[in-house]
Amino acid sequence: MPGGEAEGLFASYPVRRLEAEVLIDALCQIPGTSESYSSPIPEPFTFLPDTQRAVSLGDGSISSPFLEMFGRPPRDTGLESERNNASSDSQRMHMLNSSHVQAKIRNGPRMRKLLDDNKGQPGAMVTALYLAILSRPPAGGEAATAADYLHPSSGGNVRGAAEDLAWALVNSKEFLHRH
Repeated sequence: MPGGEAEGLFASYPVRRLEAEVLIDALCQIPGTSESYSSPIPEPFTFLPDTQRAVSLGDGSISSPFLEMFGRPPRDTGLESERNNASSDSQRMHMLNSSHVQAKIRNGPRMRKLLDDNKGQPGAMVTALYLAILSRPPAGGEAATAADYLHPSSGGNVRGAAEDLAWALVNSKEFLHRH
């Protein structure tokens, strides 16, 4: 079946990047952090609690730099075509290099608890990180490679190595895209 015909018959699910709201909510949920949102329009309900999830933001004027960078539409028309889900270089650079994502991984209370609960157990820490971030246990090769990287005898900082692993998983195609 040629590619166009297969797509027309829904023979497979197209891989798509997560929407901006879903991505920031996932980036906040995993480490247990929050995101602040604001609105340039003074309205009675422009104050949002820290627990507010981006997927439940009803007003298009309430936004954040992350949501704007990752293609959240202003909701002027209500059409799906208003949303831009194409990956861009600035999005990739933000996920790879930003202090925003790094601070969420490093300072999140859930992430600290996960790392503290599995301290001294590289295999358990790898499994816990995979379950928390990708919602699946690591495959055999992944588990062995990551556990070797986290093992204290490798001479590095175990906590820093675990944060590196979490950062790598958050930047994986499996995390950033719908399959």
